[in-house]
Amino acid sequence: MFQDYFEFLTNFNIVGIAIGFIIAANLKDIANALISDLIMPFIKPGLKVLAGDKGFIYELPGDIQLNLEKIVTSFIKFLALSVVIYTLISHGVKIKKPTKWVEIRNFDKLVTALKRVKT
Repeated sequence: MFQDYFEFLTNFNIVGIAIGFIIAANLKDIANALISDLIMPFIKPGLKVLAGDKGFIYELPGDIQLNLEKIVTSFIKFLALSVVIYTLISHGVKIKKPTKWVEIRNFDKLVTALKRVKT
């Protein structure tokens, strides 16, 4: 059983995919920190001017309050992150992958394993 598991891990490069997910999660944390600590301090004073004394809290009939501050902040973070990604892709980072990297390794073994699971 363990031999099949290790064969699955090595044949389909599961460890490489896991490492990619870990790196992506850490890059997300770095990007959020940069946006929160470098960009948002310049934007928040402008938001306070736009929002007024109450902030982004709106009162609806029936004593219902909507606090939209987190939504507005998240939207601004999304816009900032998309601009950063666009800039990196269009001007800075030129990724050229060889065709060999794009191929699915051991595709025939994957098809065989999936057929066994299906039946």
